[in-house]
Amino acid sequence: YAAFGTKITVVEALDHMLPMLDGDLTKIGVAHMKKMGMAFNLECPVQAVEASPVGAKVTCRNKAGETVSFEAEKVLVAIGRKANTASLNLEAAGLANDRGRIIVNDKMETSVPGVYAIGDCVKGYAQLAHTASAMGEVAAENICGMEAHYDESTNPTCVYIEPEAASVGLTEEQAKARGIDYMVGKFPMSANGKALILNGGEGLVKIIAGREYGEVLGMHIIGPRATDLICEGALAIGSELTLDELAATIHSHPTVTETMRECALDALGRAVHIPPRRK
Repeated sequence: YAAFGTKITVVEALDHMLPMLDGDLTKIGVAHMKKMGMAFNLECPVQAVEASPVGAKVTCRNKAGETVSFEAEKVLVAIGRKANTASLNLEAAGLANDRGRIIVNDKMETSVPGVYAIGDCVKGYAQLAHTASAMGEVAAENICGMEAHYDESTNPTCVYIEPEAASVGLTEEQAKARGIDYMVGKFPMSANGKALILNGGEGLVKIIAGREYGEVLGMHIIGPRATDLICEGALAIGSELTLDELAATIHSHPTVTETMRECALDALGRAVHIPPRRK
């Protein structure tokens, strides 16, 4: 909407935007949106929405505890979704659930043997189309007597903002919270020729890797083609690849994919096209 010239005001209960992304990506994404003229009001939970002469009035409480209000022609509510399973009468079938979200194991099997559930109606998994598709394959294979298990560690999250963002595996915040000894590689899109052509070089690639072995634990990208490039990170995590193996793989030039190899090299202290960072 902002790209179409609409004035946008965001109100958010949390103290940061885009909580599903690594913090470094969030900073770049929010900075871009601010340049587009978007205003952000964080730690500002909504208390009420009512009609007004303009269209609608949104009343909030800011972090100082003060009541503030915003008026707009339209209000876009994006507070999440709930499973639409009431008509299934889950309790009558004995299907364990949490407020309508069906509980399944990694075979996508419910608490009732032979009954499976996939997608947004199940509890504890990302609510994404490719997630549901992968779950469907796992469920179908188990139904047919094959052994299959769903593993979300290689499941990418894609955010179609401008520039687009994508993430797979652990963020740096999650690695810290788990007490993992890790190292970080960062490579700016501004040092990549193809990215400079595509969007002026706005963005970043970031890799989280285990310090002892260099195994890839997470990859995070914001910039041109991020939602396409993230599959290399998913493959690296699923195949237990290391930074050395990413760096040893020749990436075609000129492409944005080169940023991922350079990012791995940066984590190893060997980046070619940016100065070495202090570790």
